[in-house]
Amino acid sequence: MFYSGDSGYGPHFSAIGERFGSVDLAIMENGQYDQDWKYIHMQPSETAQAATDLNARAVVPGHSGRFVLAKHTWNDPLIKLSQASKDKPYRLLTPELGEPLRVNDATQQFRAWWE
Repeated sequence: MFYSGDSGYGPHFSAIGERFGSVDLAIMENGQYDQDWKYIHMQPSETAQAATDLNARAVVPGHSGRFVLAKHTWNDPLIKLSQASKDKPYRLLTPELGEPLRVNDATQQFRAWWE
């Protein structure tokens, strides 16, 4: 498991992916971003690329829809990450709060609860 915490996008994600091979589950920050904060918060497209660089098999977005710090809407991070993840090699896992998550169950589906 990999937890990104707050992080800007950079070559460190590729370095981690190269060193450790692959990550079964990556909990990636996704939310409260602004171009002025690029060194500490990734845009959703960067989150998708970072997960790819890590060779993540599954991704759970972290701190989406939690508190308001940035000017984007509460659901913008999930909308944009879902779009950016469509052609990526990982599974995007988006359970609702309290919904069980079976990381190794490739048949588990999640509804777009943020729409």
